[in-house]
Amino acid sequence: MNHYETIFIVDPDTPDTDQEPIFEKLKSMIAETGMLVIFDDWGVKKLAYEIKKKIRGRYVRLDYCGNGDLVDALERIFRLDFRILKYLTILLGRDVDPETLIIEEEEAQVEVEADVETKTDPTENKEDTSDSPKTADDADAVDAENVVDEQGAEGVVDDEGTEDADKTAQTETKTETETEE
Repeated sequence: MNHYETIFIVDPDTPDTDQEPIFEKLKSMIAETGMLVIFDDWGVKKLAYEIKKKIRGRYVRLDYCGNGDLVDALERIFRLDFRILKYLTILLGRDVDPETLIIEEEEAQVEVEADVETKTDPTENKEDTSDSPKTADDADAVDAENVVDEQGAEGVVDDEGTEDADKTAQTETKTETETEE
């Protein structure tokens, strides 16, 4: 069996009572000749561009195993049903074992649930060894100390943190005259 993923977009104006029979029909078709790994309803989201004068759509992802005939049958339903705005099927793998896919998916789901329960922040345990400033005031202080123009001459910074162009120009001319002598 091959491993496929199909993502399709349902018209959000279709009532839920009409959307559920579509989903059940697809699930039963996959169960007849293949095996459904995941039915993932992402909900209503904004489309990247208008499709059939709609700006929103209900995204659904099917992850399943089957053969090419199953994909053809599913895509035929998508083409004929006016409530389906778009669909895309991708071949993820050839000659896969559906049982191992289901086990892997269940393990991944358990990991996600465990992470959500503990609510660990991956950046929380890392030590910050960088020399970057921690606050906006620290950043201003670092900028005030290290103001250097393109030629390498240091500029003078006033109390507001802005560079005084006249004083910088004077510093540059002094540097140029010193190098000439």
